[in-house]
Amino acid sequence: MAVQAGVAINVPFDRDFYEQLVAKRESFSLVSSHEVPAGRGYGFRVEAGQTFRLVQTAAAQIIDTCFASADDPREHHHSGTQVALEGTQVTRLTRVWSNPPWNRPLCTCIADTVRPAPNAANTREHAAHGAHCNPHLWTLYTNQHPRSCYDNLRAGFAQLGYSQRLIHDNQNLFQNTALDPITSDYLLGEGNSQAGDYIEFYAEIPIIIVISICPHGTGSIPIEDWDGGQVAVYPVLVEIRDTNVTPTPWCT
Repeated sequence: MAVQAGVAINVPFDRDFYEQLVAKRESFSLVSSHEVPAGRGYGFRVEAGQTFRLVQTAAAQIIDTCFASADDPREHHHSGTQVALEGTQVTRLTRVWSNPPWNRPLCTCIADTVRPAPNAANTREHAAHGAHCNPHLWTLYTNQHPRSCYDNLRAGFAQLGYSQRLIHDNQNLFQNTALDPITSDYLLGEGNSQAGDYIEFYAEIPIIIVISICPHGTGSIPIEDWDGGQVAVYPVLVEIRDTNVTPTPWCT
């Protein structure tokens, strides 16, 4: 349930199903484990009923993440629906919503180990309404073209046999952000995640995930200080697990 302008937006959600699923997490069987090199992209498929976990291996590291249906990748994460139904951030028991005409959950977050530090701007991890830096943005602001998240996402989609035309606005997982309620400014804070922290999602349908290990670190560097990527960047571990739990139908 999201609250917008004092109005609660209610959509069906079987909380008991997910609480029971979370309680079984220790019994999930590991299917695959892959470390994505620092500053690079990666694409992979997850079947319905499996989970995928993105693990911080060394320190706070932003992961730009695209979610799409494996059956028809024209169905993908849609930030408008996401913000309206779930809010601007992702955490445990937040669903990831797709675009019209599908408008259904692609996956559900079942674990988030990051513990945000209290701060005056109320920033916290996992922005659900973001996008990615790209060659045009870099050229406009810095007159240079270092490797960008767009380049990484393009490589990840290509790995799965798709073109860059399927790249869409993504979630900025592990990026510490907030929207100023008065000015609507996009606020960036220092990342709180540490080595071993992770976020984990349960696939509601067969999905493809394409990630970019952001070449520009924690996301706390002001635009005027961008320097072509000469900042600390860390690898990320991707783990897929079988749950032996079949997703419940969203809409019949």
